[in-house]
Amino acid sequence: MTKLKQQAVEMIQDVPDDKMSYVIDMLKWINNLLNDRNPVAPGNVADVFDAWEGFKKYKGIVHFDIDEKLELAKARDEKHANFD
Repeated sequence: MTKLKQQAVEMIQDVPDDKMSYVIDMLKWINNLLNDRNPVAPGNVADVFDAWEGFKKYKGIVHFDIDEKLELAKARDEKHANFD
């Protein structure tokens, strides 16, 4: 056993039994991450992009290229247009 693996085993042995479920969950996540070579775990990148596209369909999404000052000025002018 390498020194790093021995160090990991010693660290795990120090974890209380009632906290081992957290360690197991983390190890499963790490194994999935290493096996898939995918930075987004669980799932895959295509699922993430599909979910994002679905999310953007909701009303109220503001496009990133919006000019906030111009939009606020237009809204202000429309609101106060009849007060002349």
